[in-house]
Amino acid sequence: CEALESTLPASGALSPEEALPTESPKALQEQLDRTEQELAASRRALALLQGQLQSLGDPTALAERREALTERRETLRREYEALALALEELEGANRDLQSRFSPALGAEAAQLFARLTDGRYRRVLLDRDFTAQAEREGDPIPRSAVLLSQGAADQLYLAVRLAICHLVLPAEQAAPLVLDDALVSFDDRRMALALEVLREEAKNRQVLLFTCQERELLWARGREDVHVLSLAEERTNGKENEND
Repeated sequence: CEALESTLPASGALSPEEALPTESPKALQEQLDRTEQELAASRRALALLQGQLQSLGDPTALAERREALTERRETLRREYEALALALEELEGANRDLQSRFSPALGAEAAQLFARLTDGRYRRVLLDRDFTAQAEREGDPIPRSAVLLSQGAADQLYLAVRLAICHLVLPAEQAAPLVLDDALVSFDDRRMALALEVLREEAKNRQVLLFTCQERELLWARGREDVHVLSLAEERTNGKENEND
């Protein structure tokens, strides 16, 4: 008893009765069980944290990787700024090109559109985004392509396409012009006018017009400078040659 008392603080020493636990053995066992469960849970949490820490790898290696990623991000940022600046300059150049190209294109398209419409329209206006408008003879108000009939609208855009060919691919650099059923919405008169324009165009460049209709074939008969090829006949001749 004296040996136990010597381990207690000098002041406020407990009496032997106070030093003994007052709980029952059962309550003490329950408290011990709870403490052991808390200890086991703490050990599991510690093991989990240690595993996560190990999975992160060496702190030195992580610091080096972070530095490399920071440098990569800075490089990408500079590249992005350079691309944004280049895109801005290209957009400015495109606006300047449209401002210079649109009037010349509109003037050329107007001449072609007048021929395609037999003089019914005298002016073609093109916005910077190349949205087309046509001004009819005697009508001072231009009409948007969406307000024209389907045939007139197709005539207008055919004129614009031919005008682009004249400006971008001049006669000294004559590239073939390929049209696939470009006249399908034209009535017979519009078709005849368009074919005459294309016939004149063929003097400077080769014009290939694909069509599934018979009207163009009937128009071409008797015109020696117009050559007609039937794909169905070509396939038939090819099979006959194979049989031979």
